[in-house]
Amino acid sequence: MPGKVSIVAALVGAVVVSAQATNITCDTSLLNTTSSTYYVASANKTVYDIAIEVNRGICDIGRANLMVDVSVIPNVGQTFIIPGEVCSPDWTSCIIDGPGTNDCLMGGPRLYYTLNGDTMWKIAGRLNMTLESINSGVEVGANDTLSAGQFVKVPLCFPSACDIEPYSFTAGVYKDLADEYGSTVAQIQMLSPTYNYSSYALDGRSPPSISLAKNCRLLASNYTILS
Repeated sequence: MPGKVSIVAALVGAVVVSAQATNITCDTSLLNTTSSTYYVASANKTVYDIAIEVNRGICDIGRANLMVDVSVIPNVGQTFIIPGEVCSPDWTSCIIDGPGTNDCLMGGPRLYYTLNGDTMWKIAGRLNMTLESINSGVEVGANDTLSAGQFVKVPLCFPSACDIEPYSFTAGVYKDLADEYGSTVAQIQMLSPTYNYSSYALDGRSPPSISLAKNCRLLASNYTILS
């Protein structure tokens, strides 16, 4: 595993240990349970940075803002909803734990649109695919930052399919949906590329409708990989 990812994991682990220790003596009367907003004024500020600064769990912030993935680096000028404090802030349940084991994507789509701060390592994790399968022929390192707005062609398992349905996205991150409905974070992202819907909640609008990939599967026991 690349060293950069190990360092991030260690930092998150240290925060989790600290949060667990705090929770032992947590006095709920001292918590700031009021939601607020956070304006991103500088480039390269991560959701992790924001979570540390406002003393909230990174996954709590991600779910309050309906994010694709908390590893996406916010844009300057973006406003985040900051949920109220809790005794047990969530630092782990939304984290995508590195690349997966699949060598192709079941059901498509085939073109991945890069987001701010993306690397091939992050993309492989969101696709639940091996780094080697998506990095073939791409002359970038696993942790080299890609420019936002690029297209990465994803190897497709053939024959395969997903069911695609409209879905009212009211709470959570895309990992919650992928785990529940049998797809991947990247598939939902490719079908509904906006990665942060906090403006809906800020403006009091109805939850956004996204296209949800469900029940992604092979259609035959033998398959080929369309590269």
